[in-house]
Parts: sequence; structure tokens; C-alpha cells
Amino acid sequence: MSEEKKTPQGAEKPIEPSAPAEGAQLPAQEAETAPKAEWLPEEQTAEAAVAEDAAENEAEPEEDSLSAEREPNKSPGHTFGSVLSSQKLRRRGISTVFTAVFLAAVILLNVVVSMLSSRFPSINLDLSAQKTNSLTQDALKVVDAVKLPTTITILGPEADVRDNVLYSGYGFNYSQVAVLSDKIKERNSNITVKYVDLDKNPTYASELGETNLTAGCVVVSTEKRHRVLQITDLFSQQTDYTTGAASTYSMVGTALASAISQVNSEKLPVIAFATGHEEIYDTTALQSVLKNASFETVSFNILTQEIPANAQMVMLASPATDYTPQELKKLDAFLENSKLAADRSLLITFYPSQEALPNLSSFLKEWGIEVPRAVVVERDQSRVAQSDASFILTKTNVDSTITLNSDSTQYDNVVMPQSSPINLLFTSRGGVTTHALAQSYDTSYLVDSGSTEESVKNAKQQAYTTVALAQKNLSLDGTVYKQNVIVAGSSPMFAEGVINASAYGNGKYVTDLARYATGETDSNTGILVMPVQTNQVDINLSQAASVILGFGVFTVLIPLCVLAAGFVVFLKRRHL
Repeated sequence: MSEEKKTPQGAEKPIEPSAPAEGAQLPAQEAETAPKAEWLPEEQTAEAAVAEDAAENEAEPEEDSLSAEREPNKSPGHTFGSVLSSQKLRRRGISTVFTAVFLAAVILLNVVVSMLSSRFPSINLDLSAQKTNSLTQDALKVVDAVKLPTTITILGPEADVRDNVLYSGYGFNYSQVAVLSDKIKERNSNITVKYVDLDKNPTYASELGETNLTAGCVVVSTEKRHRVLQITDLFSQQTDYTTGAASTYSMVGTALASAISQVNSEKLPVIAFATGHEEIYDTTALQSVLKNASFETVSFNILTQEIPANAQMVMLASPATDYTPQELKKLDAFLENSKLAADRSLLITFYPSQEALPNLSSFLKEWGIEVPRAVVVERDQSRVAQSDASFILTKTNVDSTITLNSDSTQYDNVVMPQSSPINLLFTSRGGVTTHALAQSYDTSYLVDSGSTEESVKNAKQQAYTTVALAQKNLSLDGTVYKQNVIVAGSSPMFAEGVINASAYGNGKYVTDLARYATGETDSNTGILVMPVQTNQVDINLSQAASVILGFGVFTVLIPLCVLAAGFVVFLKRRHL
């Protein structure tokens, strides 16, 4: 008979191990290495498991700890490979989402920038060397002053204009027309821009009343009037005959602003150019400058026609033959016109080699002006242009009582090639006062047909008047207007290549002279159109800009930023 084992009094009854709950985790090593003991009684099985655990903990404590770190929370039935594969999938998913978001942000940024650049053209960078894709301060003033609805009509398909298809064979960057028109429209809501394809709308020219319209022309219009800008008003080419190199020039910005000013002006002072006396110099360049300054120019034959009734200035451009007494009476009547409620002026230009004009000379002497047949030459080479002693630089605004423009006390580099000297016969007589408007420097001297090498060497040096003004007041209905006779000794100062050259101040000087002569002294009226060279210099600077943007920004900066962002992401995710 076997004896029962009795538990000593006060001793705790051994805890019987309970079966693990369904789904509970076991240590990884135990789950894989522990032998199944289903044949042992329950108490012995629990005791054996406890003893085995204790032995393993004493023998390999570090390995257990590492196993716990490497395989945390691994549930029964899941291998190490399956857990690792799950983590890789999760990381790949995050990477894919991050890449997709990044690409979407880049695309969205490009779309937004494209929309903004179309809506606000002024945010586009002007990388041209001479800023030909930007409006000058004078042009901005004109645009800001527009109050009437104004339309800029570009003749040509819009795509061809923006893609430089028009006149590309001439080297013209015609897309400037679209770029600057967009900036003008953006700046003033009263201005609109439209495109007309003459091939699709052949009746446009006849409806406008113009017969000389071609692709590339620009029509600027208001309810008052319209002005047509030909391609030659927008671009030009000049050849250096010493090197044979051709240079391309752009006048787009100032030409557009000039046309806008002209069509918005309340009135356009009329300047009439007299013909019929074999005038020596072509006045095309001068008329273009005056039109850009918001003057209207007309021509008439003084032999057969009357002076236009609304003319405020008449110009005699270096006549080769003398005027008849009847023609001079027309000039007197113009200056005495009691129906013209405005200042009026007669502008006469001379040339040293022109024939003697006794009738015209007598007319001028009555106004205190005499023009000898000689040429002013400069001895100081620092005061000449183009290394020619007869291309003299002059002083302007030399008479403090006459101010052409209150904003300009001096004009830089006004050149007067082959100028005749002008003598002022009196200061004041019979209500007429005389004034010197421009003079040579006191290092100049005269050369005439009788000059010899010896006489030139010993010639007297002094300042000579090159532009003179004779003035008389005329009272009409209680208002005093001016009668002006202006004489310029140099006809070439108004010629192509001089009056519109950016190196010289002739264009601005002549513009202000015409404003003074007609009483239109507002310097905000009109704008001086100046050509800006666009080839070679622009190309060189554009290449430099391309290196900075192409290599510096896109090749170096942006990839480095992406690489840095990727490295940061890598450091953040390597511990996941």
C-alpha cells in the first residue's frame, strides 16, 4: 500500500502550468527546439520546461537577448524571411508614394509657373544683354498714361509670332513684339492685344483704309486715329563698311510706346516739309523721329501749293535753288497767320557747299541771321566724332533765356557734321530777338574755299554758333504766341545714322527743339525711338547666362539638392 505524499503545512501548492491561450506567442527558440512532451504527465511536463528554460538562460544569455532583438514579436507560424519581406514591401510602398508625390509636386509647380507667366508676363526673366525684352522707363510712363481703349494688332499667326517664324531669315527676334505687347497689356487694362492673319482675313487692310500692310506690321489704334508700324519701324540692319559685318537692331519697345502715345494724343502738331527746290538731304529719318514724338508730318510743294493751314512748323531742308519773292511771301504769311492760335516756326538747314541763295539770305537778314559759306572744324580731337575734324561735338542750351526742355539742361554728344557757321547780326531790333541755341567749342576754326594749309595752321580759334533762333511775339485775342525762325548750320545732323544713333544726343535734341518750336513743351508727349543692337553682344551674354543656368543650376545645384534630400530620407528610414 503506497503512501500519499502530503504537503507540509504552510507550504504553497505547486502552480500547475496552464495551456497557452489560443494565438499566444512562444519564444522563437523554444518554439523551434523544444521537444514535444505529450506523453509526460502534466506536472512533469511543466517541471521539465521550467528546468530547461533555466539551463538555457544560464548557458546562453547573450544569444537569447540578441534573438529577442532580432526577432521581436514574431508569432508562431511566421518565419524570419516572411517578416523581412513584409518590411521591404512596406518600405517600397512608402518610397513609391514619396516619388509619386514628388513628381506630382514638380508637375504642378511647372503648370502653376506656366500659368503665372502667361497671366503675368513681367515675371519672366529678361536675359537679353541690352534688355530688349523689357520696357524702358520712358515707355512705361507712356503706357501708364493711357486712358482710352487702345488696341495693338499684330499682323501674323500668333504661333508664328511667338516662335520667331516671321523674318527669322533676317536675324530679327520677332517674338519681342509679342513679349513686349503682353507686358504692355498687363501693365494697363485699357490696352488689348490681338492677332490678325492676313491670309485668313484678306479684307482687314481695306477695312482699315491702308494699302501697304504685310505680315509683321503692327497696327496701334484708338477711336481717335491709328498708326501702322512697318517692319522697318521695329527692326533694322546696319552694315559696317570697314569690316563688312552686319548688325541687327531692335526698336520694338520704344516704337510700340511711341505709337501708343501718338494715337492717344489729343492733337498732333503738324510739321510741313517744303519741296520743289532740289533739297539736298533726305528727311525720312527726321520725319520718323518727329512721328515718334507725336507729331504729324506732311509734304507740300511750295512752288505750286499753299502751306497747310494747320501747320505749326515749316521746314526748308537745305534747298539747292533760291526761293522766289512769292514763295517768301508765303513764309511771311505763315509766320503772321492770325488764324493759327499756336506758336509757329520756320526751320531752315544749310550745308557749306550749297550754292548762294540771295533771296533767302535777304529774308534771313531781316531776322538778324546770316550764314557764311564755310565749315566749322575742330582742332581738339576729343571733341570730334568718327575721327573726323568736321564732325564736331557742340554745346547746347548756351542761351540761358531759352530753355527747350526744363528737364534737360544739357544734351550729351550732340554732333553737327560739316556745319556752316551762323552769325547773329543783332541781339534785338524791331521786336526781333536773336539767340544762340548751340555752339562749337572755343578750339574750333573755319575753313572755306580759299583756305590754304598755312591759313588753316594759323586760323583763329573760337566758338561758332551752329544753331540760331530769331523770335518775335504775336498777340492774338489777348494771348501771346511766338514766331520763330530757326537756322541749323548742319543738315547731316538730321540724317539717318546720326539723328537716330544711340551714341549721339541728336534725336533728343531735335525732338525738344520741335516741341519748343510748336509750343508743345510737355516732355511726356511722345517718346524717342532708339535702336538697340541685338546680335553678337546678346549672343555672348546669353551664352554666359546659359552656362550659369544650364550648368550651375540644372546640372549642379538641383541634383545636389535632390541628392541631399535623398540622403536625409535614407538616414531617417534606415532605422525603421
